[in-house]
Amino acid sequence: MLKLIAGATISLATAVAAAQTVTVTLDSPQDGQTIAAGSTIDWSISFAVSAADNQGLALLSTDLVQDPANPALFDLPPADGVPSDMTNFSRPAGVSNPGETDPTTGYIGVQRGTAGQKNLIQIGGGQHTFGVPRSPGSGVAENANVIAGVGQSGAVVLASGSFTAPSECGTYAFRLENTVANVVVQRNDPPAFSPVASATVVVSDGTITISVGVVGDIDGNGVVDLGDLAIMLSQFGMSGKLSADLNGNGVVDLGDLAILLSAWGTSCG
Repeated sequence: MLKLIAGATISLATAVAAAQTVTVTLDSPQDGQTIAAGSTIDWSISFAVSAADNQGLALLSTDLVQDPANPALFDLPPADGVPSDMTNFSRPAGVSNPGETDPTTGYIGVQRGTAGQKNLIQIGGGQHTFGVPRSPGSGVAENANVIAGVGQSGAVVLASGSFTAPSECGTYAFRLENTVANVVVQRNDPPAFSPVASATVVVSDGTITISVGVVGDIDGNGVVDLGDLAIMLSQFGMSGKLSADLNGNGVVDLGDLAILLSAWGTSCG
């Protein structure tokens, strides 16, 4: 598994004075919103690497898990694919888990857990830093040319995907766990290996929370009523990430009021 590979890679690290940091973020445009059952929930994981104390990302792996207290559990589908900026971290060029749903790579995550409630484990992978490529067609670590500076010029998407909101109403939380990262200490041309070091991982905004129910049920009591209208009026004209911003345009306005009134009296389920 990927974590064993990560441990082996860390053992080659040289001592460095500064603490290298990899900041990882989980985001969703539906975060903090109330959506209808059957709607699409999009997610993305991005990262940034500290500068001046290393030469960019060598390896990053993280789990996307659902809170066991969620109203309903389901199998989280793997990520949509390997981003173009990260192909050197995935099979066949780099080092990642073997593919399961995807025949070539497990970079997109592998499903683990009880059937019907599986989480997405070990999303990501690592560059092949050992200096000697494996033969073409071997399916893993075929490229020993390490790319320097990955993640040091702004946030980079590690992976993204989507899933369908469950039919059972309530508040759902999804978060990152078991995040590990290495950074390149010195990028060398093959056949010399490029030493790496374990990085300090900072998970920023590592949880997304989404309510499934009637759009307009701001207070979450299962019905669109006067309580929801009161919240909307208290936020009317305000901008930012607000519970009454039903259309997600960044401001509570007449468009949100129209949505609430169109759903007036409807209840969850």
